[in-house]
Amino acid sequence: MRPVFLAVALLLSLVVCTQAQTQRAAFNDIRGKEHTAPDVAFDEMMSLAEAGYAPALDRIGYYLRHGIGTKQNLSEARQWYLRAVAAEHPWSFANLARLELKLGEEDKALRLLTAAAEEGRPGTERLLATSHIDRHFGAASQPQIGRNILEHLIAQGDKNAARDLALRLNWGRLKGQLPDPALTQIVQVGLEGDARFAEAALVYASRQPGKNKIDAKTRTSLASVPGVRDKVVSVDRVHLAADTDPAHFWSHVETILAETKDQNYSRVARVAFSINKNAWIRVLQMELRALGYYHGRINGRITASTIRAQIQFCRAKGIWRQCAQGPLRAATVGAVAAEISATKASSESQQTGA
Repeated sequence: MRPVFLAVALLLSLVVCTQAQTQRAAFNDIRGKEHTAPDVAFDEMMSLAEAGYAPALDRIGYYLRHGIGTKQNLSEARQWYLRAVAAEHPWSFANLARLELKLGEEDKALRLLTAAAEEGRPGTERLLATSHIDRHFGAASQPQIGRNILEHLIAQGDKNAARDLALRLNWGRLKGQLPDPALTQIVQVGLEGDARFAEAALVYASRQPGKNKIDAKTRTSLASVPGVRDKVVSVDRVHLAADTDPAHFWSHVETILAETKDQNYSRVARVAFSINKNAWIRVLQMELRALGYYHGRINGRITASTIRAQIQFCRAKGIWRQCAQGPLRAATVGAVAAEISATKASSESQQTGA
């Protein structure tokens, strides 16, 4: 009897394994249709979910949560996530917690994440940490607890936790600096080609006091990673110029702004202005001269003729309300820089069209 029993058990195991492989293949195939045919993806995923496949249960919750292939319905999404949790789908605990936060159920989310993190459910410990820091738990939020959790994960080699902490420092939600292992991890992943990590490292280098922790060569390499956005690269170039060659900062600013994309010109100009007002004024004089408003010397000084030219430009472009705050106010710089960029882009477009 024992050989027969073992043969039956082996056969059943093979059947289960084959069924799991078939369901996994179907699941991946449906995922491939989410962007091109979301309605089809929803219907097919629903069939797979109704068959009890745990990842499909979770994915239906995701579709309903975001309105993919169907109308957004957070209440229904919760029910599907609960089914996925009951089926022990590992990532559904974190996904359900995100939904509870979206529904304003901070206490439920906190209890769920705390318990799930203790059980080692994937993604829950980092979500618990960032939710504390971002104050998603309302009055129960404790940013220091969140930071402690992230630093514990970083010590264990969690690179995503390192990035999470860097982002919160970059956004001003926490004060201080990254632990050295965290910075090393972020830079390493960024240099390996992950633009998200490269950007986090570049912004951190630009905003934190310990800028010399990421040397100029490394920052240049991070800035060259495919996918890093121009607004990050350009801002970092401004800060890097100020750090490495302050005597010729004005010259670097001219070059950087000349190479900055139109949509980011105002942002970069404000950063340059915050570091060295004269560097921006020099660029302003050059730009207003090219547009026919300024006729004085290019000297980087806020002279009477520079102010008159800026006033004329502001009135002509309909942005006097912002400019009236003063020639050296950040709001004025932002408005004027944005309008200069728009004017240049329009002129270039007309020339190209011609």
